[in-house]
Amino acid sequence: MTTGEKIAALRREKGLSQEALGEKLGLSRQAVSKWEADQAMPTMDNLVELSRLFGVPVDTLLRPDEPLPDKTQPPEGIKLSAEGLKVSYAPVLTRKTKWFIIILAVLMWVSVLGNIYAMARVQSLEEELRTLQMQVQQQGGESTVQQGTVEEEALSDYDVAYDLRYDANKTVSTMLMLSLSARPKELNPDTDVPKFTIQSAGESWTCAAILEQDNSYVGSTEIPMRDAFTVYLTLTDRESGTVRNLLLGTLSGISNEYRLQFDGQWLNEQGEALMDGSAITSENGSTTIRGWLQYRFYNAWSDRFRAYPVKCRLVLREGDTELKSIEMSAVEYNEENGQYYAYCRPDWTVPKSFEDLELIAEATDSYGRVHEWHIYDYAIEKAVP
Repeated sequence: MTTGEKIAALRREKGLSQEALGEKLGLSRQAVSKWEADQAMPTMDNLVELSRLFGVPVDTLLRPDEPLPDKTQPPEGIKLSAEGLKVSYAPVLTRKTKWFIIILAVLMWVSVLGNIYAMARVQSLEEELRTLQMQVQQQGGESTVQQGTVEEEALSDYDVAYDLRYDANKTVSTMLMLSLSARPKELNPDTDVPKFTIQSAGESWTCAAILEQDNSYVGSTEIPMRDAFTVYLTLTDRESGTVRNLLLGTLSGISNEYRLQFDGQWLNEQGEALMDGSAITSENGSTTIRGWLQYRFYNAWSDRFRAYPVKCRLVLREGDTELKSIEMSAVEYNEENGQYYAYCRPDWTVPKSFEDLELIAEATDSYGRVHEWHIYDYAIEKAVP
């Protein structure tokens, strides 16, 4: 089982909906949905919290070959108390029952010790990772920023513009195209060797800086997509070798500006939310999907976001096989709430149980990237306490 499948199985076993699990972790339902669909991985902190919540080691969640622990229930009449791992049982016990209790208590102790070891191991790995990052940052910056002085207010004017370049055929499919300009307050073109330096998490890139007639340096380059980076105009004195790093600024939250997020909702004929789960029915090994489905893109309304929906469709899959699909209506923009919407009316019946299928909301953004969102059986989700 994948990590996402294990999280979904343990969540249902706990009787939690995706929204309820998200609340316990301080996250959104969409974040939990992406984990279960293996579209994203929980952070190390979230893995530790999931381990504690579900009572399984972190290794069990991460390793595909590690099965979930057997949840065999004890014989009738035996009661287990989590406090102190004490075992209480009915007055009349058979020899087999006593041995069962002893073995179960031992297994519970082993599970607790395993969790303690896993948490200690995770903390150790996190500490090693932090140490390694510090070493990489120190080594990566020796030839650029850390070797010279950093001046934060040495520019009279500057600009950092960026845009995404996406190519699904390349190994690194998302690149940031940077256009940089900076006008130093103190200009020494005869003695300074200029270049732009970009740094992010211990990595660095440089590009040529060309002096314009307005006494500003300009340059352009591409770097792999990074959520945050810092830009400097690096000036090296030809005679003394002194390095000055003039700070343009640190930018963050870049990936959010290109992330397309959306969800789906079934509507009735009046355009109101359909909450009875009737759009998806599955019984006797057959599944029917019929209704009016709305896609809502809830982060494309602001000018700050640069990715927008272009084409949408609904897909029904069994494993890697596409059984049904339907194109959504043209994406519409609602000026009242500043959001994008798309609609479709599937009318499908397939001789398969819905548990064996995946209903996928698919959207292609303005950069040609395909985003997916899993639509679950609301009736099943609603039945979970």
